[in-house]
Amino acid sequence: MSGQPDPLHDQPERPAGPVPDGISRRAFVGVSAAMFGAFLADGLPLPNPMNPRTEADSNPSEANALSPVAFRSLPLGSIRARGWLLRLLELQRDGLTGHAETVLPATGPDSAWKGGNGEDWEKGPYYLKGLIPLAYTLNDESLKARANAWIEPILASQREDGFFGPSTNDDWWPRMVVTYLLRDHHEATGDPRVLPFLSRYYAHMARHLPDRPLGSWGRARAGDEIDTVMWLYERIGDAALLGLCDLLARQAYPWTDIFHDNRFLEFGDDFHPKHNVNVPQALKLPVVISRRTGLERDRTAYRAGVRQLMRDHGTSFGLWSGSEMVSGRSTVAGVETCSIVEYMLSAQTAIRVLGDPQIGDELEQVAFNALPAAMSKDFRQHVYYTTANNVAAVRGVIGYQDDHGDDRVLAPRAGFPCCCYNLHMGWPKLAQSAWANTPDGGLAALVYVPSEVSATVRYGATVRIVCDTEYPFEESVGLRIHLAKGASFPLHLRIPGWCDAPAVRVNGDPVAARAGEFVVIDRTWQDGDRIELRFPMRPQIVAQTNGWASVELGPLVFALGLDERWDAFERREDGFDSFEVTSATPWNYALVPERGLEVERRPAVADNPFRTGAAPVTVRAAGVRAEAWRRRFDDRLPLDPPLNVANAPGAEERLTLVPFGSQMLRISIFPVVGTPQPPRAAWSEDFVGDWQTRLLVFRGAAVRDGRLRLPHAAKAVALPTDFADFTYEGDVALGDKGDAGFIFRVTEPSVGPDHYCGYYLGLSAERGELVFGLSANAWRRIATRPIPIRPDRSYRVRIAARGPRIQAWVDDMTTPIVVAEDTAFTRGSLGVRSYANTATFGRLSAEAHA
Repeated sequence: MSGQPDPLHDQPERPAGPVPDGISRRAFVGVSAAMFGAFLADGLPLPNPMNPRTEADSNPSEANALSPVAFRSLPLGSIRARGWLLRLLELQRDGLTGHAETVLPATGPDSAWKGGNGEDWEKGPYYLKGLIPLAYTLNDESLKARANAWIEPILASQREDGFFGPSTNDDWWPRMVVTYLLRDHHEATGDPRVLPFLSRYYAHMARHLPDRPLGSWGRARAGDEIDTVMWLYERIGDAALLGLCDLLARQAYPWTDIFHDNRFLEFGDDFHPKHNVNVPQALKLPVVISRRTGLERDRTAYRAGVRQLMRDHGTSFGLWSGSEMVSGRSTVAGVETCSIVEYMLSAQTAIRVLGDPQIGDELEQVAFNALPAAMSKDFRQHVYYTTANNVAAVRGVIGYQDDHGDDRVLAPRAGFPCCCYNLHMGWPKLAQSAWANTPDGGLAALVYVPSEVSATVRYGATVRIVCDTEYPFEESVGLRIHLAKGASFPLHLRIPGWCDAPAVRVNGDPVAARAGEFVVIDRTWQDGDRIELRFPMRPQIVAQTNGWASVELGPLVFALGLDERWDAFERREDGFDSFEVTSATPWNYALVPERGLEVERRPAVADNPFRTGAAPVTVRAAGVRAEAWRRRFDDRLPLDPPLNVANAPGAEERLTLVPFGSQMLRISIFPVVGTPQPPRAAWSEDFVGDWQTRLLVFRGAAVRDGRLRLPHAAKAVALPTDFADFTYEGDVALGDKGDAGFIFRVTEPSVGPDHYCGYYLGLSAERGELVFGLSANAWRRIATRPIPIRPDRSYRVRIAARGPRIQAWVDDMTTPIVVAEDTAFTRGSLGVRSYANTATFGRLSAEAHA
């Protein structure tokens, strides 16, 4: 859609003008912000930055070698932060990023990346990848000098054969981080050494990848390298780089198929395709290789992957769980901080290539909720795993698949020491990606944050646009145009898909706009022109799995905020302490949807809108205490919510919900008041349709061909089932390690293989036995029976329980293989459990005994 007609827009487009001798047009693509002024001072209008390659200056064999992108990133330094975003970046500078060399050991002067004898893998490059965009977005000379202290030894480390970096490590993967960050360094500074440095290194890669192929992390994360190779190709036009793109894509994991076919759990003992940093990071790979292949399947893999991951593992705050492997939809499943920032970078890449405005909506939800929730408000600590519901951030093993004992405390180095180095790119990269160039010589607003962009547009005009807003904490976004003289160019403005009635005005005149699209306003702009965007936000109760619900307002997720007590368990003189956080605030509430929601806003947004207790916007909701909803046996977690809660007369309270990112302790997924359902006389599950809403999975699961696949140490519980005396049947096939089978009379299921109360009957091919026992949050064996079990063959198991007497049969047995009596548990839910390398389950069914 367009704005008001403009007579200049109907005139033929003027040519881009001459370029200096010896410099092709494509050399101007992505030219650094520092060099723009020099070009213009010489009277050289810049060509359209989105279309540098033409038939005239391209090798004919390279024509259409890379398909065009929807938007192209602006050089680092083109966008400055303002308002609350500027304050967050300053807190980052004054916090972990600015004090890394004294707080984060791998960034010290002995780093092998600086020529020392210290850390030689990913940690130092991770940190530098965030330091560079922070330094140039803030235009901070001290941070720039700190970044150069890394850049100089890295550039000096290149050997004659093109390889570079620490001699103690020849892994392709950490060098992918370095080549990526060198892009930013070059765009910000115009450093003439970077392009030949990358060219020599990529020639080395092309020579040696056939004999020393990608492995492990490099194979999983090759999309980052392919994107950088394409970036270099668009600047130097070396056709050999296209061959390297193809070689990298062939050696990478088949992410297009994995995302389309939900194959995360189908690589046996290979954890990389289910590792939930690899997965969000790999989202960019099919997108970028689609520029080479032209295949629609590559272009649609991003959307297919996000849809399936959110369906099977989604949280309330816009990302799927992974602790560290994809982990199901429990409200206490964790999301690693690395996953948050890597997802954001993939989304920033994908929206530029695909032009899909929905990606912008999704990016904002993660950035405005998950990212601030993972950090302390002064940017001095982080959590390793962020969870939807969290009532105590204390030390101790939780039962996550990767559990370090300190994954949810606030510390400079929480959990495994990767996130404390990788988190630094979160906010700076968001600022860097807020605006982009467009193919028609204009600018696009991809993410709405308070910012200021300076760029060259159509016909070489230079424009500065100031984005004044307190969005997402308010509904309006104001854009002010600054020009030396009038200029004709288009603005592409993303309209959020969640907004029912968006309004766009240019100097007070309305412009048609629809939700979920880019509105394009192409006109002659004058200095001082103003654009007003209004995105009315309606509070919504959003359905989650198992009938639970969350609350959203625009891109913000809201949570019941708890009073927080911070107790340091490790003190440091520099103020970078480590904390456990607890609360005595009541938290176990159910929502009463029919009472509606009310929005309350403060007159002004605080410098840090995510500061606990200073929320600029809150939502009021009706709630009822759900007394049956309790903490887990060890008090470290809440149990998952009950399915529904009866509304006792006079029991309603008015709850104040705050932005998700403003709290360390929170409840963001609630049970809902309703009429409790009577126990079922019969139940069955065939794993079709929306099976994810009927089973609560711990540690992840997937369905293929009507069978549920559970990875090692996972379980799935049908929470709506509540059987006392019953017959329960199902099919199971398992791997050659461990055991797998059926759980029943289950209550209080939680994260961890033995964190439930109930019985378990499983088969083991490894031991050739049937095992029967129980867990009261700790395993106790009751009986075992020898039975030959073949891996990957399906077995039919039938269990009958009446009072304390429990019997079981396998396949066509007429005599039960197990007859036992136990009085520990009398009723509860049904489910399945795997303690094998992989287990699959066929149709399940149960009937209650009269």
